[in-house]
Amino acid sequence: MKKFVFNFLLVISPLCLGAENIRVKTISLADIAIYPDRSAPSTVVSLNESVISSRLESQVMEIPVKVGDIVEKGSVLTKLDCSDYRLTSQEAKARLQSLRAQIELAKRRLERTRSLTLKQSVSEELLDERESDLTVLQADYRGAKAQNDMAEINLSRCTVTSPFKALVLERASAVGQFTNIGTALVRVIDIEQLELSAQIFPGDTQQLTASDQLYFEYAETRYPVVIRQINSAINTDTRNREVRLVFTDDIAPPGAAGKLIWKDKRPHIPGEYMVRRDDKLGVFTVKNNRATFIKIPSAQAGRASPTVLPVDTNIVIEGHYALKDNDTVKSQN
Repeated sequence: MKKFVFNFLLVISPLCLGAENIRVKTISLADIAIYPDRSAPSTVVSLNESVISSRLESQVMEIPVKVGDIVEKGSVLTKLDCSDYRLTSQEAKARLQSLRAQIELAKRRLERTRSLTLKQSVSEELLDERESDLTVLQADYRGAKAQNDMAEINLSRCTVTSPFKALVLERASAVGQFTNIGTALVRVIDIEQLELSAQIFPGDTQQLTASDQLYFEYAETRYPVVIRQINSAINTDTRNREVRLVFTDDIAPPGAAGKLIWKDKRPHIPGEYMVRRDDKLGVFTVKNNRATFIKIPSAQAGRASPTVLPVDTNIVIEGHYALKDNDTVKSQN
């Protein structure tokens, strides 16, 4: 009887050992990996937001634009009273005409004096005097020409125009107001030269540049953008880096605040497959019927975490909560 019991134990012993193998289910990382969208706060900024100021001492006669108007480049923003400057311009032109006539007369006198000097009919001193008179008149003419040019420039400044296609943000002056040089008239913003300014964590730079699809999301609309420049400096207050992007298709309105969105191209392991061992989060893989715990750096409980594991790695997705490193397992796919 004892011999029979001993033989029976020998028969069932392998079965008992086989029962110690923990049954798990594995799946390829490629089948469970997710590639989440990442985002960063961003704002549409204009390269030109200008306060258009008076360049004359004058009075405002007309402001034909209103807040919210969109004006083309060269459109009239303000008209100033130019009565004084028009008279100054007329006076400068008259002086130029007078000096031209005097110069012509001085040239003829000089030519006659030179002829008489050759015949020794007049003294050398008179010739020198005629040459000096012409030189002085020519110098006066150059000064008068500069004054005339300045008068023409001032006349052109009486009509204040937009330097670019713009949105009118503010009428900073009023009809009848007297302006000095530098008095603000109209505030405008360039609506064609627009960029997107985004604030990103320095650690996101590599993922951002690797992404082939970038969007600015505003008011439930996505606008495609591409990177123009990543600022190498880090903001000392926010610890962020500024990224400047340009729109490739439709353009969001200036001042729009939304978020820059890009897809992280690194495979992420879903949080439900993570377990904690020795106060470290990670996943179990199986090789040669042995469970191996692999730590996932910077993993957070309950959240998908990026990994550098090859996408053909088999990840334990069932039975992983009871596993210990180096356990013998029997896996099924």
